[in-house]
Amino acid sequence: VLLREVQALTLRRGQYTTSRRTAAVPQLQCTGGSAGCSHVPEVVQCYNKGWDGYDVQWQCKADLENTYRFGQIEVSCEGYDYPDDPYILRGSCSLLFKLELTKEGERKVKSSGSFGSGYYQSRKDSSDSGAGTIAIIVLLVLAFGVYKLFLSNPQPQESFGDSDGFTRPFWQSQQAPPPPGFKSSFT
Repeated sequence: VLLREVQALTLRRGQYTTSRRTAAVPQLQCTGGSAGCSHVPEVVQCYNKGWDGYDVQWQCKADLENTYRFGQIEVSCEGYDYPDDPYILRGSCSLLFKLELTKEGERKVKSSGSFGSGYYQSRKDSSDSGAGTIAIIVLLVLAFGVYKLFLSNPQPQESFGDSDGFTRPFWQSQQAPPPPGFKSSFT
């Protein structure tokens, strides 16, 4: 069948495409969107709205609740003899689509917080922010530890005027006396 002459396609959830050169795929394939894929329609009809010189422009309709609409859509059909063949295998078309929330759907998600996949999304975001809060707390504790260890030491960093008249770094003045046979002039 010449793809440009196809006026309408009827695609069903759970049905697979006809295939000749490639593997069969589901006729309806949801790829995400703000509404998620939990409300895939039973039947979608796509209508040929014209040709742009490269591809057919499709308009797809389905019986969806007022809270959902189609977002990005892509009708894909198997070329009869090769991938870009203008003739397609009858029954080989599938629809890849995103389901988006309408303004009404967005209002319901915001007001109830438990509407469809929006609930899952908001719960996911809150767990992500909880993980972010924990990470910030851990970083603050580490920063405080570094501050206490290196910057807020109340003892002077160097001791002045040791018994032999030499200035020694703080770490040397806190050590035990040198072992027997150690010459202090080599320090």
